[in-house]
Amino acid sequence: MTNKKRIIAVIAGLILLAVMVWLALGSHGQKHGKDTSSSQSQTKAATTNLPKGVKSTDWDLVLINKQHPENQEINFTQAKVGDKVVNQKIQQSVIDFMAGAKAAGYDTTLVSGYRSIEYQKEVFANVLANNEKNGESEEKALAETKKVVQTPGSSEHQTGLAIDLAGNDALAKYPGLTGEMDQFTSQRWLIDHAPDYGFILRYPKDEASIKETGIDYESWHFRYVGVTNAKYMTKHHLTLEVYLKALKAREAS
Repeated sequence: MTNKKRIIAVIAGLILLAVMVWLALGSHGQKHGKDTSSSQSQTKAATTNLPKGVKSTDWDLVLINKQHPENQEINFTQAKVGDKVVNQKIQQSVIDFMAGAKAAGYDTTLVSGYRSIEYQKEVFANVLANNEKNGESEEKALAETKKVVQTPGSSEHQTGLAIDLAGNDALAKYPGLTGEMDQFTSQRWLIDHAPDYGFILRYPKDEASIKETGIDYESWHFRYVGVTNAKYMTKHHLTLEVYLKALKAREAS
């Protein structure tokens, strides 16, 4: 083969390689675009094809957070599960939830149920003081406290519909309650089966959820919203904030 033919062959080979790379990148880009579109469609479907008969004003969907505080104590019929107080409407659900864990081989502890605004003030102050004791500046201590503890009037514990529930083994290692409790199968069981009893993991660990709730991941905090709502929200990865927004949009249309 002459040098001229060799040069032509090399050039042809490079052109062929360039075409193949271009096609591969184009195909990937099209696929990526399709995936993004699919994800957006799934999100839209999740917030439009909502369960029938559910209203944003239902008692089990009451929202209390930093953006929707309630500075007056909420009146409801109280009931006890062990030594903890909850809204009577969810008493049996809490009992069944813990019994279900027991049947699966996991002993659990109901760490907290209803908390009054006054008690929430104590909780907030204690965590704040502990952060300052650990050497954090006043400003940083306050910011860190707000990440894990709702300010008084902003905690859904005052509804009696929220519980802190932990596997005994997870609680023994992390008595202060931390997200790492989900390393234990007992806590994973609670998270995975909460919807069966009408509860959702209120503060998930993904960044989108943290942005929506304003609270860091809490593997122990469960909120009663009813079985239908809980299963739908969990299946579609919707926080209570987003779910209520979607319900209100449906009601307004």
